[in-house]
Amino acid sequence: MNKIPQITIYARQTGVSISPFERRSEGRPTEGRIVLRFFRLESGSNAIRFIVEPVEAFALYAKMHRIVSAGGRESLNHSFTGPDGEVQTRLTVEHWERNGKSGYALSVQRGNEQINVPVQSEQFLFAAEFLRHLSLQQAWVEEPEPVA
Repeated sequence: MNKIPQITIYARQTGVSISPFERRSEGRPTEGRIVLRFFRLESGSNAIRFIVEPVEAFALYAKMHRIVSAGGRESLNHSFTGPDGEVQTRLTVEHWERNGKSGYALSVQRGNEQINVPVQSEQFLFAAEFLRHLSLQQAWVEEPEPVA
């Protein structure tokens, strides 16, 4: 049985799982990546995957620690060309305050769809540390087989 490092954080109606990922491209070596998969708990809804390079995962870890110490909001933006043209995706980490309550959140937005996962400070910091861990673990490139 293979054991894959992964964490899943659940909120009321949403969640996010963070795990290692492999980027495979035609004509290029396979490379390590990290995937943040945002989902709704209702059946039939689509998940949004945000795939980051190891250095981006480390930068996200640093942003999350800055937010815990100073507050605010920080984002990572990705764009890719899909069948409908260019698609923008934004991953946001933030400290929020509303109606006398406060907390942290990880959220993703792609087009008109947004998934927000509110978390407690311990979950936020654990996710940050896990991203740091995966940033080092997934910093690899598959070497091609030597030709005899």
